[in-house]
Amino acid sequence: MQSKLRYRLMRRILFPYSGEEPLSRVQAMRVIAVWILIFVPGMSMLTLLVAVVATFPLHKMLLLLLLSSLSGIIIFGTLSWLVVAMSNRAARILQERRVTGSGISGDRYGS
Repeated sequence: MQSKLRYRLMRRILFPYSGEEPLSRVQAMRVIAVWILIFVPGMSMLTLLVAVVATFPLHKMLLLLLLSSLSGIIIFGTLSWLVVAMSNRAARILQERRVTGSGISGDRYGS
């Protein structure tokens, strides 16, 4: 019987995979969507709060909110894509090492 790994809450929400196998396209899109849905609304609410406190006109508030949302989507979407890409690369390297059997035995200096 395999034991299931337990991660902290934020890890389970932001990246609930072990990293031992490459993520499928659906899993990758889920990670990207979750990052965007968690970080962008908070960033937008803070921007809206600053705009309200600074008493900006409505059109400037909306423009600032739009700019904040779009930049958050781009920034956090790119960061989550990078996390997925690095995880997939590490998983492929791990799988190759398992197949060839190299890097498993010996200490950290290869002897």
